[in-house]
Amino acid sequence: MPGARQQRIIFWAAGIFLLAFLLRYTHLVAIQQNSPFFNVFPGDLGAYDKWATRIVEQGWLGNEVFYQDPLYPYFLAIIYKVLGRDFFTVYAVQAVLGAATAVIVFLLGSRIFSKSVGIIGGVLYGCYAPAIFFDGLLLKVSLATFLLCLAVYFLIKGTFKETGTGLIFAGLLLGLASLARANFLLLMPVVVLLLLLNRQPPLYRRLVMALFFTVGTMLVLVPVAARNYVVSGDLVVTTSQAGQNFYIGHNKAANGTYVKLAFVRPDPLYEQQDFHKEAERRLGRKLVPAEVSRYWLGQGLDFIKKEPVTFLQLTGKKIVLFFNNYEIPDNHNFYFHKRYSSVLGSLPLTLGLLSPFIVLGLLGMFHERRTEPLFLAVIQVVYIGSVILFYVFSRYRMPVLPLLCLSAGYGITLFYNQFAGQRWGRFMFSLIISAAVFAVSTYQVIKPFDFSHSYTDEAIAYEIRGDDMQALASYQQALKIRPDYPRALERAGKLQVKLKKYDEARQTYKRILKTNPQSVEAKYQIMWMDKKGL
Repeated sequence: MPGARQQRIIFWAAGIFLLAFLLRYTHLVAIQQNSPFFNVFPGDLGAYDKWATRIVEQGWLGNEVFYQDPLYPYFLAIIYKVLGRDFFTVYAVQAVLGAATAVIVFLLGSRIFSKSVGIIGGVLYGCYAPAIFFDGLLLKVSLATFLLCLAVYFLIKGTFKETGTGLIFAGLLLGLASLARANFLLLMPVVVLLLLLNRQPPLYRRLVMALFFTVGTMLVLVPVAARNYVVSGDLVVTTSQAGQNFYIGHNKAANGTYVKLAFVRPDPLYEQQDFHKEAERRLGRKLVPAEVSRYWLGQGLDFIKKEPVTFLQLTGKKIVLFFNNYEIPDNHNFYFHKRYSSVLGSLPLTLGLLSPFIVLGLLGMFHERRTEPLFLAVIQVVYIGSVILFYVFSRYRMPVLPLLCLSAGYGITLFYNQFAGQRWGRFMFSLIISAAVFAVSTYQVIKPFDFSHSYTDEAIAYEIRGDDMQALASYQQALKIRPDYPRALERAGKLQVKLKKYDEARQTYKRILKTNPQSVEAKYQIMWMDKKGL
């Protein structure tokens, strides 16, 4: 029989899991009923589905170096193979991972700080609407987040119990996580350094612990590097897109988030090809994937050397964007998707509200003399730096969000204890820091994205589902927001012709010609309607 303390831990863990899972399951039911995107996938989502389907149908090895992080498509392929290509099942599995992540936060907080900190951190993550949103998308966010948190849990447990098995498992999990988000690779040398600098065990124990962790990571990374070499003859550890992503974040047009480059179609189906062709065009020779990545890394570094002041300004902006209240969209807009799910609209927690307590918690961890909080703080800071090194999206900050919620829980506890203990000097310092961080995190750094792109994607999804009238209504909504939006105009015109709404189609194509007089499609469609007398 478990003791009283263990029973309380189990009780709270079960409660947090149920709360987090029920919120996610309710959200899944809502989007299944209301969202046209439930089984229609633009951008990365469609690429992952096609990749997973190809793995199931054509084999597990593949025939080229991984360009995108490979773990999630293989994760999907396993689900497709075992349970079938059913998207509610996929999202339900991700909901379980999300709820389990909330429990890991609780367990970490209870172990490192107190049960109260663990409860606050677990509940904050379980009820964080953007986390619930991403658990209901065909994206690697849920898997990467779960793996990182579990790796940190076993790292803390293995380090301070000095168990080789725990450290090997931590390395194995972080290695797997790096196959879901390549920037996790930057955490590995930092963890090794933390293990070596930990003064509690003697030196030989520290060396052995670092070795165990490294062995765990190599159990994952070596086979993947070997696979890349076998299929291509090119030695690539995980993926060959680091240089490209670095350049996106460091060029003359960079603004802290993703910017469209003139030579790249912003679609994962074409991005690799376009970067490759442009690098070969500039250098005038054929390149292998690793050479392409190195070329674009070099271009980004050249930009930094030539524009050091701009680089520093850009870095500062990315730091603010990371902690900003606004959820920067790429594949899907969190704010647009609130219309499909009452769960997303009813949960008020935002990063702007959390950020003051996150900063307080991190400062408190660095101030403590214990090693466990320091480990936790350093891992968070390094991950944040690994995102800022490239560019910021809402989903890029999600993998560390559970740990940030734990930091917020610790920050809330510190703030309350300072007030309750009447330590007014520290309380006022915390209040000033919190107010400053809140002001920065809620400041509008970039203009919020309008919904024209989202309405157009929605219309395309309705077209794929065969609901042409609803699709046309969504195109019209997009054009109310941006009357000259080429993508919406072109697709709306084609749909109007298909629906035999020729007068409307003619007006749409005339609008296209006003902004693009050279449009071959618009000229042809108007000529065709004139010829047919329509």
